[in-house]
Amino acid sequence: MTENLSNIKIPTNEVMNEATEILLKDGLVAFPTETVYGLGADATSRIAVSSIYKLKNRPKINPLICHVANKEMAYRYSVETKISNLLVNAFWPGPLTLILNQKKNNGISKLVTAELDSIAIRYPKNKIFEKIIIQLNKPIAAPSANISGNISPTTPMHVYEEFNNKIKLIIDGGETEKGIESTIVDARGRYPVILRHGPITAEMIENTIKCKVLLGNENSSIESPGQLLKHYSPKKKLIINSIEFEEQSCFLGFKNVMPNNNFKGIALNLSANGDLNEAATNLFKMLRILDKSNSKNILVAPIPKKGVGIAINDKLVRASQQNE
Repeated sequence: MTENLSNIKIPTNEVMNEATEILLKDGLVAFPTETVYGLGADATSRIAVSSIYKLKNRPKINPLICHVANKEMAYRYSVETKISNLLVNAFWPGPLTLILNQKKNNGISKLVTAELDSIAIRYPKNKIFEKIIIQLNKPIAAPSANISGNISPTTPMHVYEEFNNKIKLIIDGGETEKGIESTIVDARGRYPVILRHGPITAEMIENTIKCKVLLGNENSSIESPGQLLKHYSPKKKLIINSIEFEEQSCFLGFKNVMPNNNFKGIALNLSANGDLNEAATNLFKMLRILDKSNSKNILVAPIPKKGVGIAINDKLVRASQQNE
């Protein structure tokens, strides 16, 4: 039977207006961003935001990111700091989310912030998403467009595979550029603190704003998305840092760590030339391909723990937690 993909639409002006109308009526829309596809709702509507948690089966202790169309909109809802201004001027629009204190009575649903005094806020580098935020004239709360804990989506078909027709509209912006979620930085203190690793690395921040960067405590309470121990998980058992090629397994390689021609399983290479940015772009897409195979396990080659490789390793560690 042919699948009904009528809810996947290219971003014409008519479709953009349709998206805005759905959001104004407390509905959900799946959007492309430069990181992964997001499941968006009006951040000021408790009804709409509640629908995100319900559809994703997402724990309500896990806050959402508010997406804005410029820094002025961001500071309408949050309290700016010296560090936030440095980061905003250097990396927005882009794959960087800031944790800031909320302004009082800012209208953002408390479900978005998980009842915290802080807010996670980002200006994404995607013209489709930006235009709809401008048309709505409100922030859009949007986690990744997948069932909570599953592999994040980087194409519209990935979103459809997660939700089928449970979402009225999936905007087709093609494959995402970065392939992994945004870096999250707590910008409230004297130094920036990374709470979730992503495309913007600690080294990039230090070199750009000339400021020491701290790393968040893994054992602290949840202050931002992406801090749950189990996340991004395939259905198959995932074994990381593997240099052995077991039978009944498929393999996700990197650079020259790949099985020879005698290997009977599926083998994909995140980046044959060892480009970590390319590896990040391919990570979730290739995990989804391997998860659909007939293999028993997914073996993943060691990934260098430098640059964006730190974020890739973080995703893989969390993706493997179902097997502990």
